[in-house]
Amino acid sequence: MCGIAGIVGTKREAEFFGATERMKAALRHRGPDSNGIKDFNECLLANTRLAIVDLSEHGHMPMANEDSSVWITYNGECYNAIELRPKLEARGHRFRSNSDTEVVLHLYEEYGDRCVELLRGMFAFAIWDANRRRLLLARDRLGIKPLYFAQRPGRLVFASEIKALLASDLIPRKLDPAAAREILQFGHVSAPRTAILNISSLLPGYIGIWEDGQFTTRDYWRLPVSSNGHSQTGRDDTAASLSAMLVESSRRQLMSDVPIALFLSGGVDSAVLGALMARAGAENLTALTIGFEEKPYDEAESSRRTAELLGLPHRTIVLRGSRMADSLDHAIWAMDQPTVDGLNSYWISRVAAEAGFKVALSGQGADELFGGYTSVAWFERFARVAGALRPFPKSLGAAVFNRASFPFRWRKLSYLVGADDPFVAAQMAVRIQFLKNDLPSLLAESCSPRRGEADAAARIAEWAAPVRSRNLREQISYLDFPAHLEARLLRDGDAMSMAHSLELRPIFLDHPVVEFVMSLPQSKRLEGKALLLHASRSLMPEAAFRDIAARPKRTFTFPFSHWIARDLRSVMEKTFLPASLASSGVLNPAGVANLWKRYLDEPESVGWSRIWTLFVLARWCEIMKVAA
Repeated sequence: MCGIAGIVGTKREAEFFGATERMKAALRHRGPDSNGIKDFNECLLANTRLAIVDLSEHGHMPMANEDSSVWITYNGECYNAIELRPKLEARGHRFRSNSDTEVVLHLYEEYGDRCVELLRGMFAFAIWDANRRRLLLARDRLGIKPLYFAQRPGRLVFASEIKALLASDLIPRKLDPAAAREILQFGHVSAPRTAILNISSLLPGYIGIWEDGQFTTRDYWRLPVSSNGHSQTGRDDTAASLSAMLVESSRRQLMSDVPIALFLSGGVDSAVLGALMARAGAENLTALTIGFEEKPYDEAESSRRTAELLGLPHRTIVLRGSRMADSLDHAIWAMDQPTVDGLNSYWISRVAAEAGFKVALSGQGADELFGGYTSVAWFERFARVAGALRPFPKSLGAAVFNRASFPFRWRKLSYLVGADDPFVAAQMAVRIQFLKNDLPSLLAESCSPRRGEADAAARIAEWAAPVRSRNLREQISYLDFPAHLEARLLRDGDAMSMAHSLELRPIFLDHPVVEFVMSLPQSKRLEGKALLLHASRSLMPEAAFRDIAARPKRTFTFPFSHWIARDLRSVMEKTFLPASLASSGVLNPAGVANLWKRYLDEPESVGWSRIWTLFVLARWCEIMKVAA
């Protein structure tokens, strides 16, 4: 895994090389093993390399083809490189390394932009075609690897992280006011928007092309919509097919010349992952778990039992609030963008890196694919309620529920009354942190909502558009991909792991697996992970299967409610001081002070996640020197 960056323009400009050098330096944590810049006059490519496959200098990047007419800077893993390589050799391509990067390079020579359609893996890359004076950017189908860009007249700047783009000094450190509002409502920023004005994210499954001074983007893959029909295949046959596919995919994703860690919690996903790795023939695999002194949050014992039943070496590291507080600024810097989540990924990645690992395996995506979220019941219940209350005026909902003295989780029920769209209303009632009418009191005037602008409800409707003809359960499941998995979990997982020079592989998100599972009717797919458990039964000892299948669903989370009132209180109070908030001009000091006081008096009426979101936004702006 690596960090990539570069600049392309209609002509060479004096600041290009210095800006690229600064971006490369800012990506050092993504690739500490080697780095390089290639200068093509009007285009520069940079790379920082984390050597995982072919550790030799032959894998150095930016990398060229045989005659140096095509160059690549690459971040990712191509899991079908071993199959593609002999086919390319048969067509006359000569290889200098054993790296998958060179396979992608020659694949572009052979197929042009369509090369992305043949790749299986996670990736973000840039290819400079010197003969055509043309730059190709590409991002994997699910958005596992990030790629950001900023376009200005006559130039395009791109990088793996927003931190690198800011380090170029070519983009002002100005917060996007719409992003500030989205962060407070969703707890993160959703692509293509980013926290920084004029920086965009290349969408998952997209390519971007710079040619003749113009930059255009288009998709090459879209998330399939699950079938509402009935499968002709029996339950056992479906499970057997899925099991074989998961084992085959796992073997591919074990490609590595370095040891691998498995992130093990007490739940089903990581347990199945452990069984898959054992069946796939993983060697030098160690399971890692984070434990807590606060017992209601601690999964150390169930994780230990899983590892013992599967015969995996296992390590548990207990994380105390005081230690987390000491590293808080580094964790917020690592986020790359403000997010309510991510510290769990930060700490398990830090533990893995400190233990000497460069690669770790994650169960991300299993909940979305197999209907594992318990919140689906709330979505369904609220959608029915919103449908029943649709004839009533919205003002009634506001009068009954949206009162300042009520807890936030009650006030959100106001969305269910008089809703134009019951599905969107239900999503708002579950997903939203702050209501729209809370924003003016919490945000500075420059970031407050503007009349007539698209809001969170419009964003949800946009995400749900491909499945609006489907039934309610399928709509709910589909929305988890753009609204949660892509926007938060995958982005946080990449940023937090790479902050520790660790490559994170979400095994379940190999796109052929995703396409297979999404092709199944929801009656088979969305059964609270019943299909995943059934498919994994033959992969593990019966005692392990019975133990894991009997466990209740738990959401792995940190004991923030304890830490905020104890270990983190002093740093949060310092951040919420009017002078501190004034430096960025993003949050309204009076509104934040009122909410902080209310939280300290009645934590349940506010909820830790809302206070944490305000803190992260404010502290991130301080650390990154970003202002409104």
